[in-house]
Amino acid sequence: MEKLNKQYLKQLSHYSWLTLIAIISILGVSAVFYLLAILFSGHIEVEAGSISIDVGNLVSMLAFLSDMMVLVLVFFSICTPYQIFKEAIANGVSRWTNWLAHHLMVITVLVVAWLMNALIELLQSGTVTWSQQWAIIISMLIGVTTAGALGNLYGLMSMRWKIILTIALLASFFVLCWLAVRLVLLVTPERAVMMIQSINHPIVWNGLGLIWVALMVGIDYLCALHMQLRRD
Repeated sequence: MEKLNKQYLKQLSHYSWLTLIAIISILGVSAVFYLLAILFSGHIEVEAGSISIDVGNLVSMLAFLSDMMVLVLVFFSICTPYQIFKEAIANGVSRWTNWLAHHLMVITVLVVAWLMNALIELLQSGTVTWSQQWAIIISMLIGVTTAGALGNLYGLMSMRWKIILTIALLASFFVLCWLAVRLVLLVTPERAVMMIQSINHPIVWNGLGLIWVALMVGIDYLCALHMQLRRD
């Protein structure tokens, strides 16, 4: 349990620093462009009302933080599994403990991001629509678990196979887009509407989403437990 807590806190710390750096970088770039715009326009005027923090500004800030947390988590889950694995093995942490600590960290971040989204809806409409929040949770889970499975799959591969897999994934994406466009062109509008209406139900989409999440977690788990140290 002690190793689990240490590994959890270590991964949460790494993620927090990465998120902080990303937020500061984006805000810094935005500030630079804002100052350049003022410099070239030669018009410097700051209204007192623009500095005040109202509900709209608070919602925008929460939405920005929530989106950044999830995006950084996706990036973190893709790019860091092997490095974290090497560090864990060097410190005597088992593969299972490392995997569990990572997913506890992921759950922590997603819960915070979801609470922010719920607060945003509460501030905007005065109520929380649980069906919408459930859809948000599933969409976040789909993105993060897919990134985690891909990251651990990359962790099993040498650099050559990483490049091959990346090219294959990009090619598959473009092929799927092409097939989707062809399908839209071949199907009549009336039939397309009927097809969409036949599956356009929250239970269907949520069920498919949960199946995808379970599949990605399974791939993530298998890859994490079979990861080996390598020289490349």
